[in-house]
Amino acid sequence: MYHPRVMIKITLKTFLLIIVTVTAGLSCIGHAQPSATTGAQASRLPSWNFMSAFSKRDACAPVQTALTGEWVGNSEPSGRSEFLHLSLTENAGEMLKPLKGKLSLVQLEGSRVRIEMSSIKLVMIGTLTGDEIEGEAEIPGTKARFHLVRTVKVASDILARYVGAYRFRNGDYILIDRFPNTQDTLWVTDVKSGQTRTIFPRSETQFTGGPALYVASPTRQTLTFRDGGVDVRDLDLKGREKGAFAARVPIRQEEVTFKNGDVTLAGTLLLPEAKGKRSVTGAQPSRLLRPALVFVHGSGPQSREMYWGLGYLYAARGFAVLAYDKRGVGKSTGNWREATFQDFADDAVAGARFLQARNDIAANQIGFWGQSQGGWIAPLAASRLPEAAFAVALSGGGLSPADTELFDSEYELSKAGYTAKEIGDALAWQKLKNEIIASPTANDKWDEYTKLRLTAKDAKWFRQPGIDIYGAEKRDDPFWTFMRRSYSYDPAPALRGSKAPLLAIFGELDTPKGVEAQVRAIKQIMEQAGRRDYIVKVYPNGSHNLMEVPTDNPNEWVRLKRFPPGIFEEMVDWATRQVRAAKQRP
Repeated sequence: MYHPRVMIKITLKTFLLIIVTVTAGLSCIGHAQPSATTGAQASRLPSWNFMSAFSKRDACAPVQTALTGEWVGNSEPSGRSEFLHLSLTENAGEMLKPLKGKLSLVQLEGSRVRIEMSSIKLVMIGTLTGDEIEGEAEIPGTKARFHLVRTVKVASDILARYVGAYRFRNGDYILIDRFPNTQDTLWVTDVKSGQTRTIFPRSETQFTGGPALYVASPTRQTLTFRDGGVDVRDLDLKGREKGAFAARVPIRQEEVTFKNGDVTLAGTLLLPEAKGKRSVTGAQPSRLLRPALVFVHGSGPQSREMYWGLGYLYAARGFAVLAYDKRGVGKSTGNWREATFQDFADDAVAGARFLQARNDIAANQIGFWGQSQGGWIAPLAASRLPEAAFAVALSGGGLSPADTELFDSEYELSKAGYTAKEIGDALAWQKLKNEIIASPTANDKWDEYTKLRLTAKDAKWFRQPGIDIYGAEKRDDPFWTFMRRSYSYDPAPALRGSKAPLLAIFGELDTPKGVEAQVRAIKQIMEQAGRRDYIVKVYPNGSHNLMEVPTDNPNEWVRLKRFPPGIFEEMVDWATRQVRAAKQRP
């Protein structure tokens, strides 16, 4: 018998069941890609075909058509890679890299995406497929393919929790770090292989990396953070293709300040947790005095940095590690523009004295580490601290900065295709400028300089980026005072007079002739001083920051892949040997 009320109940029950099923299916889709369907964005998603939710193919597929989100990727103009970062909504957006500016048009029609940036006449046209946009970008005179993938924005305090050292069961380490000027980015370095990648957030806990430093896709690494450590799946490293867990190394951080005269330096002190283990020098935990390392800065307004996470490796291996903001930067007082190399060295020594005053640091087991300009400062600081246990200098320290820059200019102009005559003219100009810096009262040189500048300023090489060619027009320009504070610095007296063992490291492709000259100079100075407590090492294919560079384009940083294998461990192992030796000295 037909019962209308019963049928209505059955129909309603079936309808509700269908609604629940469809809702569950759509929820599964949303949770699979958390960046696309949260909050107000959900209202902008296109309508779903009702019955398609029941198909196996679509039930949990990560289908997205909205543009809103963070997009990273690469374009390939003129045989090189450019890193792109765009922040998009449905009809507006901003380019964050390679340059920063508002987008004048963001348009989505079906799956076709059009993005314009009128300030540089950029037009990008591509196809949106889920979490990827692929197409062609054009600036007048240049076309390039591009590929973008969607990421999410993760709060800075969450990213900060992931920074540190992580140890696999076999004893290998990975280091995760971020730089003060890129607080929204994490970098992961595998210590043994030297492999280094930017990792991009897909959620608050999962990050992925591509085949090179700043190449986002295809995905080669997946890092998933969880309590106690991180699960790492790496298709490029043997033994991690299917995944491996790395436990976070417990390292305590303290915010500290110390003074050098009237300058207050602010920094971060890393302290390894003893947990009943012996220190690197063999001391029992009950009387543990840690060795320590002070990081010194490169040129310019540098804040506290630890060189791609190297500081965390030192801490994981038992060192206390101090990194601080350069004077006049961050939370430090003073003015770096008015400081000499001696001032910077004394800042580092003040940091060492601060550590010596603590009851958990061994006073005669403190060393200095510096790269680039820090390659001069670290040995200088060690020479001004009689108890210094060691100094590590990367990419500097054998010649004066002035002579170093001459080699750099010659190398860069040669790579840029300048003729031998043009390079000779540029170097003659730069040498004359250096003489003015070294001898400000030499009137005859100034007259010669003024005449030569009239023609030099119109030469193409005068505007070549990346070299130290510029010279001010007027004699009272502040440029001259600034340059005289450091440009003619002679490292020989500090190297001769220091009692601290030295590890000097260079990348062969920094500036090949310059590196050869630096190595010769250091060896000659040390031999003449009767010193045997030093090592000079040159890494093939290493650049100024020691990362290996592509042989087809040494200037391209996007496609960099690794540091020389073992270089991080070598620095820590060498420093460990020095502090053990210092422990034996009276």
